[in-house]
Amino acid sequence: MRLMLGTKDNPSLLVNVSQEHSPTQFDFWVVNGAWEGTFYNGYVTVHHPYNPHSSLDKVEILCDNQDRLRSDDWSGEYQNVFDNFHDESYVAPKREPVFFDAMDDDIPF
Repeated sequence: MRLMLGTKDNPSLLVNVSQEHSPTQFDFWVVNGAWEGTFYNGYVTVHHPYNPHSSLDKVEILCDNQDRLRSDDWSGEYQNVFDNFHDESYVAPKREPVFFDAMDDDIPF
């Protein structure tokens, strides 16, 4: 599950939840920062690759709508999520699945 964290409609962290302990406590990976952390009652603790460090500013979950928080390509590009965050009607395009059996290639195996 993806969430947008921030303050007063100011999005700052696009996160993938790796383990939810409760609605107010979960572990995550920051998509737009490449680090791991924990959210606990509005406070963020940074973990790997840094030594544990807690934030002083309280943040909130601004959005949990997966259609709005989805990246629009396979590269994991996240800027479109931030660019369209304040447009509540925005829906990211769905990724088309790739069927490798249908690919025409000359690789013998």
